[in-house]
Amino acid sequence: MAEQLYTIPINEAFEEYDGCPLCRLRRKLEEQSLNYIMGAAMMEPDIRIVTNQTGFCRSHFDRMLSMGNRLSLALMLESHLQYLWENTPDPDGKKPGKLGKLKKYDGENPGPELRARARSCYVCNRVAEFEKKYVSNTVYIYKKDPAFPEKLRKQPWFCLEHGAMLLEAGQKELPEASYLALSKDVLTLVKARMETLKRDVTAFCRSFDHENAGKPLTEDTRYAVERSTDFLAGASKE
Repeated sequence: MAEQLYTIPINEAFEEYDGCPLCRLRRKLEEQSLNYIMGAAMMEPDIRIVTNQTGFCRSHFDRMLSMGNRLSLALMLESHLQYLWENTPDPDGKKPGKLGKLKKYDGENPGPELRARARSCYVCNRVAEFEKKYVSNTVYIYKKDPAFPEKLRKQPWFCLEHGAMLLEAGQKELPEASYLALSKDVLTLVKARMETLKRDVTAFCRSFDHENAGKPLTEDTRYAVERSTDFLAGASKE
């Protein structure tokens, strides 16, 4: 299968054999999205409208702060805070926003909308949009490229979330035989990872028993908790 622009990052991720390949793609997407939004895109009117409405989550605020360009972040915050101010009810009704003022006890409550705004994030949304396309393209390559299924089977593991995404996309986009082959390959890796982690977490727990005091731990046992959280919640974004 000839490489296309949309296949290159996927094949590159699957040519490494260190953890979940789709987590690697997600980390790259996050890094690209942060660099994009803190660069020239910050001043693009269409992008600014979206960031004004969605804002950023705590994790991505911290990441942007760590990038050192405080002016870029401040400019986004300036217009984002203005947007929020205009769309939040004024407590005394003298300068009501678009939602108006609170008029009665059983009237429309702005709490849910404010909470939704506090939880929304431009970077999270952008990563999720591209990630969905990557998963769909992974399924497509699995179907079209005879060499790709072997690359997939050689992966150490898929995290629980990305294994699930592959299964869901495969059922929607593949004929029955291809889907059954994909589901077998993905579930084999997922179940094998579960078995390994169960063993290592049990060994870690038992290392605290008095009869095991002072016994050296293998590296797998020592980091069993961290490895398990990577599998269950996706690899670290840092």
